[in-house]
Amino acid sequence: MFKTDNSWKLITDAAGMTPVYFDAAEKIVTVHNTDTLPTLNGLSILDLEDFTLSRISITDSRLTDERIERTVLDLVSNQYKYFLGKDLTLNFRRNKMNKAIISILGPALMDQTLNLRENDELTVKIGNWMAREYKMNILEEDAEPSSTYLANTHLMNYSSYMKKDIELADEELDNFNSLYNLNDENLEARSSIEYNLLHKLNYRNEQKPMLIYDPFNVLAIQEIIYSFKDAAAFDPLTRINKIMHPAIDFYDFSEGMTLLQKYTKMKKQNQKMSEELKKVVVNQEFLREAETQGISVSENLDGKILDKGITVHPASQLISKDDIYEMTYVKNGPGMILVESYFNNPKNAHRIKVELNNELFNIDEFLEGKFIQSGSEINIKMYYERNYDAASWQKAGKITVKEID
Repeated sequence: MFKTDNSWKLITDAAGMTPVYFDAAEKIVTVHNTDTLPTLNGLSILDLEDFTLSRISITDSRLTDERIERTVLDLVSNQYKYFLGKDLTLNFRRNKMNKAIISILGPALMDQTLNLRENDELTVKIGNWMAREYKMNILEEDAEPSSTYLANTHLMNYSSYMKKDIELADEELDNFNSLYNLNDENLEARSSIEYNLLHKLNYRNEQKPMLIYDPFNVLAIQEIIYSFKDAAAFDPLTRINKIMHPAIDFYDFSEGMTLLQKYTKMKKQNQKMSEELKKVVVNQEFLREAETQGISVSENLDGKILDKGITVHPASQLISKDDIYEMTYVKNGPGMILVESYFNNPKNAHRIKVELNNELFNIDEFLEGKFIQSGSEINIKMYYERNYDAASWQKAGKITVKEID
């Protein structure tokens, strides 16, 4: 309450977390719950002489969005100082708003009370993490907070209140805009947020035996959020966490995991995907081209079609000793056939066997190229004596068949 121009006036907090009703006819102000009387919000000034409402004058902001965001951070960054040495309970749920309020109040949370609003397994798990991190005491289940101050986060879900529809008929909306002086074309866009804060704020009508702290229950902060030009891209909660307390994101509130656990999980998933990808053979184009040229190759081969010849190798580096790689090449005319391999490792060459027209060889026997005088068909079967998972062994099974005029 304050006096100006010889008239007493009344304002309430930014969002009216404790409803203050007024009766213009009876000239009464009350906090007793009623469904018939209008209520105040933080942007309205009630004249206690004639019980009319006027709006707090707000200067249009010319700040850039970047500067507005910086100002919001400046306004909340020191709020923790008000709670140093005071008795505080933090209402906890697994959401981004709680991360932001922890980021703001972090220095004042030591030895305070953590109230788990839900008792599902993940909430209890993360609540215990937070209690250990900040040396907090978890309130017993079904116990009521007894501290002087209670930290809450409903107003930090600002975008939700801005997006909620107003459940009013046109006449009712006109009356609402008229009462709160929102019928100016520059203010009509604010109807939804102001209506929702007055009627859909979750704890507005609850009994409050302690003082409620909500970081955005500050008119200056709300006005800055109103004036942000690109509202869809404005995410103050994420920015509060990233700038004021980036380490809070070590904990994933939605999944109940730490970043280390997530990294380990993703590493295992990636490893599994890599193993699966090794089994995926992208050789369809080669198989089609070989078929077009009248060359029969097994589906586990890849390679390149040559002018009067073909080069093949295993299509996957994941090689089983049970795999058989087979190719049948039909000569285009008279002449010799050159069969050539490229694995220059005599010590291990016996691990890859090659059957050429039913005659068995080690793969290195074709290292310098072997000329074959044969009929019209050359049939090659290749198999490994061990299982392998290496690109080098995939490359070791490379064979070329080429006609020599």
